[in-house]
Amino acid sequence: MKMKKLSALLMSGVLAASALVGCGDSTQGGATQTDSTAQTQTAQADTTTSTEAAPVETQDVTLKIWVPEEAVDDTDAAVQAFDDLHDEFNITYEIAVVGIDEAPQQLNTDPDTAADIFYTPSGGVADLVNKGLLLPITKDFETIASDLPESALTAVTVDGLTYAAPFSPNTYFMYYNKDLLTADDVKSLETILAKDTGAKYNFSTNVTNSWYIESFFLGAGCTLFGPDGKDPSECSWNNETGLAAAEYIIDLVNNPKYLENKDGVGGAEFKDGNLAAITDGAWSAPSYRESLGDKLGAVALPTANIGGKDVQLSNFVDFKTITVKSTTAYPLAAQQLAVYLANPENSLIRYQNQGDVPVLNSLASSAEIANDEVAAALNVQASKATNQPSISKMGDYWTPAQAFGEGVVSGEITKANAQEKLDALVDSITGTLAE
Repeated sequence: MKMKKLSALLMSGVLAASALVGCGDSTQGGATQTDSTAQTQTAQADTTTSTEAAPVETQDVTLKIWVPEEAVDDTDAAVQAFDDLHDEFNITYEIAVVGIDEAPQQLNTDPDTAADIFYTPSGGVADLVNKGLLLPITKDFETIASDLPESALTAVTVDGLTYAAPFSPNTYFMYYNKDLLTADDVKSLETILAKDTGAKYNFSTNVTNSWYIESFFLGAGCTLFGPDGKDPSECSWNNETGLAAAEYIIDLVNNPKYLENKDGVGGAEFKDGNLAAITDGAWSAPSYRESLGDKLGAVALPTANIGGKDVQLSNFVDFKTITVKSTTAYPLAAQQLAVYLANPENSLIRYQNQGDVPVLNSLASSAEIANDEVAAALNVQASKATNQPSISKMGDYWTPAQAFGEGVVSGEITKANAQEKLDALVDSITGTLAE
């Protein structure tokens, strides 16, 4: 950049002036031995100074960066700031709008034209790594590693190497209407459902969506692809605990105070004051705040009494991350910039301007985040959630789980045939590896 080149020229000018002064001193006659020694020491010092002040060799770097539309301006400013901090790089960059869900697909389709740096959900990191499409991020990663929760580190680590820089958790929690429920009420789903709130409905979630139904099974203690989410042959949703979770869902759906949030009907009723509590994510906060104002509350998911035990509902969590493609022509600069974009300063800017709640512990515990009820609810639930498996077999989960939830809501699945349907669900998930 021009400023960087100007700094190098100015530094060269200073060094030249020092050399001229040295020559003038050495021509003085009648110098004593002490003078000679002093002159030698001065020359040595000048040489050392010259060595220490030598201009850093600058590498021209060209990077393509993909970010969601709302992140363009902040990313532009961050890249310029990064370039100013690194005299070793002279960066030319191009920022294009590509959504976090679309970026991995485009990388898969055409790696050669894909961006060097892009946003990726952590749930797809392992699959991209196994396809050889991601570069390990090792340079500077230690500057944020100790500030990340273990779940975030686990989500981006494959065979001991980190392949992404996490910056925000992605999961859902529970909103509630403070005029209808108290802070004590929302701790338990049984309490929520039992209360006479005066509203049309007391609770809404989306069991016909396979990103929501799992909270009952995982909360009860079932596993999907093993305890670490990496065993493609394992799903325990049809054991005794899984049957108890399925029966709980069946009872929930048939409760007149429950509303299935399909096609957004739950959100509409919540904004109209006809629903006391709903599971949803931070993305819905602006519209809910607009409708409910100070009546809006946000907390982690409640407990539920499944199989006679009070258990914490535990949904999937993944993380928004910044990744680097394996074939980038500038791996060092790309790694450092990816980490820089996920550092505390830029994570805070992203939160303030885009609403992405920071995953870094130092920010999550700060007053600004802790005093944001929605942000606090997201972080608390993320700590109670289960890392979404990132193996390719996860592709075989979504459709069967959705079909099971739809069967419950339609009445096709009942307590009488729940075990049979669970056996079929597990067989669908584990029976055939995803392409």
